[in-house]
Amino acid sequence: MNKIILLAAFVLISATGVKAQIKVSKVGSTSINNESDGLFYALPQTVIQVDILVNKIQKVKGPYAEYADQMLGLSNSTSVNSTEYELKDVRLTAFNEPDPSEYYFIQMHGKQKDRKAVELFLTSDGIISGVGISAQPSTNKKQHSIDLSNVRVDIPEFANPSVFERMDTVIKRISLDTTIIEQKFFRKTSAAKSVEQKAREAAEFILKLDESMYNLINGYQEVNYEKGTMEFMYNQMKSMKQDYLELFKGVKNVTGETFTFYFVVDKNNPIETLCKFSISKGILPKNATSGDIIQIQASSLNKTSTLKTEAEKLNLGQREAQGLYYRIPDKANVAIKIGGQVKIETPFIINQFGVVTFLPYTSIRNIGIDSNTGTLRRVVME
Repeated sequence: MNKIILLAAFVLISATGVKAQIKVSKVGSTSINNESDGLFYALPQTVIQVDILVNKIQKVKGPYAEYADQMLGLSNSTSVNSTEYELKDVRLTAFNEPDPSEYYFIQMHGKQKDRKAVELFLTSDGIISGVGISAQPSTNKKQHSIDLSNVRVDIPEFANPSVFERMDTVIKRISLDTTIIEQKFFRKTSAAKSVEQKAREAAEFILKLDESMYNLINGYQEVNYEKGTMEFMYNQMKSMKQDYLELFKGVKNVTGETFTFYFVVDKNNPIETLCKFSISKGILPKNATSGDIIQIQASSLNKTSTLKTEAEKLNLGQREAQGLYYRIPDKANVAIKIGGQVKIETPFIINQFGVVTFLPYTSIRNIGIDSNTGTLRRVVME
């Protein structure tokens, strides 16, 4: 009879194998024995990166702007220097980082000589990605903002003398007794040109360029130029004309600015003010007294609502010997509001809105965990 009992026990052990047993405790919920052998790991949380692209529009008045309509008939020229801003685009990107409220400690059971080896895989941030199998954690790269706010706008300068020569005729009369003798001589003087004179010269040059361009494309030129030469001459005159027109119309320059904000989704506070936007000042701090408020809001779709009650029951029923903790994430609509109105809305997987639960403490081999969400990808349970 004793031989039969020993044989049955041997068959049972051979069939089940020796399993590594662990105990996992949430950091902060229970005290961890200083003599415990184990390691820490974290579950990931979702962070939304918001890139706000703003166009900075600078308008610089031309030196001859007041004569634009009078001399060239340009009615839409810039009359004053100005700077204004416009919202070009808002981009949302999700990435993951360790959740500070979801750190855990894995403690090995039993004496060291009786334990089986346990192989765990962690990302560089300490997020668990697998147990007992090879795992390739995904990497999340953050984008960087580009600031082009220091670009200068200048009106081009052209060779145009500021003085002109004036020839005056001077008559000198000399009286000798009853005879008057007149002597004529010429006196050359220099005088500064007025702004109106400079503007008129520039306008006349523009009109001459127009005439030359017209003659060139209509074949009125005296020389029979080749096609490539004509195109080169026409483009050069067109570019020169545009440069001279800027003296009257002014210059408009548009540069892009990118402002980046990070929103850590909190299920207890799902809305946050990022900044404010003003047409005259651009992006402002969220505590500024002027500008439209730009907010981000995450609204859970409650896909895991039915699991929350059962998970809470499971957590209350098994206070000891919990196994590996993992997370079942949920979805949410993330919206950007400007001045209280939704401008963009898109769905994201939000880890914080999900459910955290655990495996049986005896299941500690061949477990694959998604390092982006903390959910199970592969598990072998016996």
